[in-house]
Amino acid sequence: MKKIILYSVLVFYFMITGFYSEPEYYREYRPVFMAREEMEASVKLDGPRTITDPGKIYIKDNLILINEKYRGIHVIDNTIPEEPDKFAFIHIDGCIDMAMNGNVLYADNAVDLIALTIGKNMDGIHVTSRTRNVFPELIAPDGRGLDEKEVMARPDNTILVRWEKR
Repeated sequence: MKKIILYSVLVFYFMITGFYSEPEYYREYRPVFMAREEMEASVKLDGPRTITDPGKIYIKDNLILINEKYRGIHVIDNTIPEEPDKFAFIHIDGCIDMAMNGNVLYADNAVDLIALTIGKNMDGIHVTSRTRNVFPELIAPDGRGLDEKEVMARPDNTILVRWEKR
C-alpha cells in the first residue's frame, strides 16, 4: 500500500512539473535573419545617414570610412579636415570589418567576404567578388550564439545578419 501511495505521489509530481524543462533565460538581443539571395542583392550605395552605432574606422587618402555595426559603411570626404562631408553610405548587411587596396573595398557581408570596386568620385559601387561562408556566424554583443529555440525557428537558407536589442 505504501508503494502505491509513493508511486502515485511521484506520478502526480511529474505530471504537474514535467520531467524536464530547460529554464527560460531573458535574452537582451534577438537574431535577425535574411534570405541569402536578399542579403547578396542588398549591397548598394545610398545617401548619407546619421552615425548611430559606429565600429571600426578606416582612412584611405581623403576618405574616412566608418563602419555602422551590422548595417554598412559611412563614407566621409575629409579633403577639408575642418569641414568633413558625409556624402555616402554603403549598405552592407552584417558588416563589421573592412579594408581597402587601391579602389577595391573588402568587407564582410555577414559570413561572406565581398570585394567592391568604387567609382572615382564615389558615384557607384559594384560587387566584383564574393566568397561565401568565409567567416563564422555573427555572435551577439553579449557574447552568445544562437540558442536551441532560435536554431529550430530559423527559416531555411537564411543568414544571421545582425543582432537587435529587444
